[in-house]
Amino acid sequence: MTPKYITLKTTIAAALMATPLAASAVSFKDSSGTIDFSIGGFAKLSAIYSDTDSGKISSDLGRNIYLPTATPVGNGGDYQVLDMTARESRINFKAKTEKDGHKIGMTLEVDFLGTTEGNEVVSNSYAPRLRHFFFTFDNHLFGQTWSTFQDVGALAESVDFLPSPEGIVFIRQAQYRYTAGDLQIGLENPENWIEGNSDRDVGVMPDITANYKMKGDWGHMRINGLLRQLVVDEGTIDETATGYGIGLSGKIKVGSTDDIRFSATYGDGMGRYTGLGLVKDGVLINGKIETVSNIAANASYRHVWNGKSSSNIIYSMSDIDNPNGSPGTLNKSASSLTVNYLYRPVKNVTYGIMFMAADRETENGDDGKMNRIQASAKYSF
Repeated sequence: MTPKYITLKTTIAAALMATPLAASAVSFKDSSGTIDFSIGGFAKLSAIYSDTDSGKISSDLGRNIYLPTATPVGNGGDYQVLDMTARESRINFKAKTEKDGHKIGMTLEVDFLGTTEGNEVVSNSYAPRLRHFFFTFDNHLFGQTWSTFQDVGALAESVDFLPSPEGIVFIRQAQYRYTAGDLQIGLENPENWIEGNSDRDVGVMPDITANYKMKGDWGHMRINGLLRQLVVDEGTIDETATGYGIGLSGKIKVGSTDDIRFSATYGDGMGRYTGLGLVKDGVLINGKIETVSNIAANASYRHVWNGKSSSNIIYSMSDIDNPNGSPGTLNKSASSLTVNYLYRPVKNVTYGIMFMAADRETENGDDGKMNRIQASAKYSF
């Protein structure tokens, strides 16, 4: 172990011990003074009351966040449940430097949602989950982060983990991305999400993603594109199909404080890029891949009441066109309407409360509704 490594390790440890959890983001340099480090994230508690009219919510994740596919449908009865969780809390670690005229950066972020390790019987000891891990070299990005097809800047301000998931592009995955001014092009992991096919991890062509951003004092708008190959190579079936998506998204300022955020995306075979698993890429029918088309759209209005509080009204929808012969259990549509209020008594501390009404329908006509009230307290550091 080299002296330089020991010095860096000691510096990081000292910074962590000297800084309480409820402090501003920790920033420090390595022993040479050439690498800038920072540690940030947030601690969050959520209390979530869910009221469904067609049975129990189908997954633990669907009780921690709004997951459209988890809204129960069919003939189940009314069901109410209260969950309290801190699993959305997250922490990130960043580094950046310059070397021989090149800018280099790295980001690592984890939270505790979606993992199966742990339970609520005794200690709630849930395992960390990888969200982001990538590095940048000048205009190049390598690693796992938001898809180049996704506009993070158009997401609504939310009390829940994610606002309006059925109506937006939302996905993180491994990729290479090149940025040239307002244009970005990505090559991303080509996972398949095809009904009737058990092997999703096939294909040799990366998904091609791109966006072009227009911005000004008024806000921004983005054109987003996706082109991909779908593959089934299982048993006697060896089939391919083409999928694509095109979308428009943005954030438009209204007056000095308010804004409108929106996205509208149409695709055929873009499936898994929208709705958190709500939409399939395609369906295997008579040995052929039949692509699934869908429209995903959302819009929100953010109003700032004063320097400490704001509210948002958010509408989101997905309309899905499954091919003839698809199983009746596939999703046909989903939508939600959310109203929230956020209050910040001091910088970095946010209290929030929201009401959401959501519904889901499947191809066989089963439908279900869910009302949810969520309160949260968050400290960002």
